[in-house]
Parts: sequence; C-alpha cells; structure tokens
Amino acid sequence: MIDQRRISKLLSLILRHRPDEFGLNMDDFGFIPLDEVLEAVQQRNDDVTSEDIEQMVANSRQKRFEISDGAIRALYGHSFFVEMDGEPIQPPEHLYLGTTSAVARKMKEEGMRPVDRFYLHLSMTRAMAESRSRQVGRPCVIEVKARQASEEGQIGFFSRGEVVLSREVPADYVGEIFGFEEGAIEEDRSASRRRPRSDTPSGARSQSASQSSLQATPRPRPEVDSEVPHALSFGRKPRKATGRR
Repeated sequence: MIDQRRISKLLSLILRHRPDEFGLNMDDFGFIPLDEVLEAVQQRNDDVTSEDIEQMVANSRQKRFEISDGAIRALYGHSFFVEMDGEPIQPPEHLYLGTTSAVARKMKEEGMRPVDRFYLHLSMTRAMAESRSRQVGRPCVIEVKARQASEEGQIGFFSRGEVVLSREVPADYVGEIFGFEEGAIEEDRSASRRRPRSDTPSGARSQSASQSSLQATPRPRPEVDSEVPHALSFGRKPRKATGRR
C-alpha cells in the first residue's frame, strides 16, 4: 500500500521548493503537468501512480495541493514567488496570523509583511493560527481586520486551501494581539546573543568577543517546511523555479 504521507512530503519538496532539481518547469501560477510530476515522484518510488496522487490530493485534510486541467500545484508554502490567480475573496470580519510576541509588536507598529515567504499565510480561525505560532509556551496570534481592509480596497485576500494569502496588511488593519508576552521578547533577544561555551581562556574569549562584535549580525533562519523531511533537504537553499511563459 502506498504511503500517502510520503507522497505528500515529496510533492511538497517538488512543488513548493525544488522543481528545477527534478527537471520540471512551472508556470507563473505554480502549475506543472501531472504526468511530468508523476515521473519525478517515480524517481523516488516507482510504485506510485497518478491515481495515488489524485487520491491523496482529494483526501488531504490540509488541502495543500490542487489538480486542474491535468496539472498540479501547491496552494501555499512556496519558497519562491508565484503569481496569484483568480479573484480575491470577500473575507470574514477577522483573519489571524500565528507568530511570536517580538514579531507581533513590530507588526502592530509597522504593519504586517511576510517574514520568510512571499505572502502572509493567514488563518480563518484563531485556533488554527495558534497551531501555527512559533512562540514557545503560550501561542501568540495577531488579529487582522480583514473585511474592513477588503471593503476599503486596501488589500486583496486569496483563498488557498486551509490558508488565506495576502501580500501585506497596513498597520491600520492590525487588530488585537492574543498571547502577547513581553518576557518572550526579552527571551528572543537574549537567545540571539547566546554563544556556545568553549574552553578558550577568558582573555582569548574577550578578544574573540571584540572581534565578533565587528561582524554582521547573522540572518535568521527561514521557516522549515514541516512537509519536507530533513533527509530530502540536501543541505542547500531552495532555488527559484524556472517559470514557463
């Protein structure tokens, strides 16, 4: 019996992150012909059929993928840019984003923009957003005044499976923050300053610290896609897909 979870993970790798590594060309909206994707999947598991992929897509509770006119795409979670097709939806009064207190405070002041994706991945319910919060302990969730933003023509919202995508949300439409913890912000800051212990003498450590203070602050790591197993990451950054015009 085919393990549909493994098929889903492999499709996420191909359609969200690395189509070019499998020799696939993607159109502007993220679609690749299903028969070509099947050939790529069969490079790893030659027992998989197109019916297996279609059944996995139809039965998936998370609705990560879509099949249309003989082509398949990931609906969200791309590490490269894809265009939005279709008309914006009329959103509910509020949408929600799971995050951390440090990011939430900044977004409350400056508006909401994607951190490590090209679109904000918003949730229809607060509970769903809480499950996506990266904060250790109590989840942090930002409320978005989605209906007001849509009716005033300030932002478009696009339904993609279990999430709603948007490019940005101005600060005027950022609502209440749930689970905001000042302590979590200080913890984030102190964690970023921590360094592994070493047996280097204190004088050498002081000199090393002085030198390291002159170096640029390292960039934060991008979000790891839970659908892609570590064994498939190959230790390299995703490369941008080659679009087919």
